[in-house]
Formats: sequence, C-alpha cells, structure tokens
Amino acid sequence: MKREEIEEKISEILKNRSQFNGDNIKLDSDLRDNYGIDSIALVEILIEIECEFDISFDSNLLTYEYFSTGKAICDYIEKKLQ
Repeated sequence: MKREEIEEKISEILKNRSQFNGDNIKLDSDLRDNYGIDSIALVEILIEIECEFDISFDSNLLTYEYFSTGKAICDYIEKKLQ
C-alpha cells in the first residue's frame, strides 16, 4: 500500500473520530491539542486502524506520547506493512 493511501485512510478515520469540523486533517498536527482526541479516543482509533489495515500495535506503544500525530500513526503503519 502506498503512503498516500495510508494517509488518506488515517485522515478519514481521524476526521470521523475527532471534534474537527473542517475538510482536511493535518497529519503533522497534535491530535489532542488540534482535534480534541483524548487517550480513550486514541485507543479507539488505534483499534479501528488495526481492523482497517489488519495489523497489531505493540501494547507498550499504545500511548498518546508515541502516537501524538497522524504522521506518527502513518509512519508506524507504513513500517508494519513492509
């Protein structure tokens, strides 16, 4: 899967799960500060991503500090899919 496809899917998931009302999610923006995604919402997002991409996140990494931006999530997915 191409990086652009990953980013498109992550943007869609984040938009659907956030308090963001605009058209485009900026993947390098802080999820909590810019889109109101708290730690519980982040875990729900990561679970949805696991299903969407058929991957598993390392349980030690399921923290806001590790996945504070959409870009960080995309980077992780890209590595897992290689």
